Amino acid sequence: MALNQAKHIIEVIDGTRCTLVESGMTAERKEFLKTILEFNSYVVKEASDEAGTWKIGVTDVVFNPTINIYKRKLHSPNGLIITPSYWLQSTDKQTEAEVNYWIQ
Repeated sequence: MALNQAKHIIEVIDGTRCTLVESGMTAERKEFLKTILEFNSYVVKEASDEAGTWKIGVTDVVFNPTINIYKRKLHSPNGLIITPSYWLQSTDKQTEAEVNYWIQ
């Protein structure tokens, strides 16, 4: 999901209504997001399609990844805040310093 679109999509994944976090992604990206979401106590549902891509959702239907990232509510397994660039995997480094999206 692009972080500049705060559209909230509800979809049925594995028989459960879920907030769609992202779709059309690789297995590596799916595992990356699944690790973050499960660490933050969300129940994750995943499904693949015929093209070999994945979609992932959480059972919390009021969850919105864009809002939670910019409100700094998500943390990585090492305890640091998830930044937009880390979520999008444009960087693999995280710092303990407060990183503001308007300063990057």
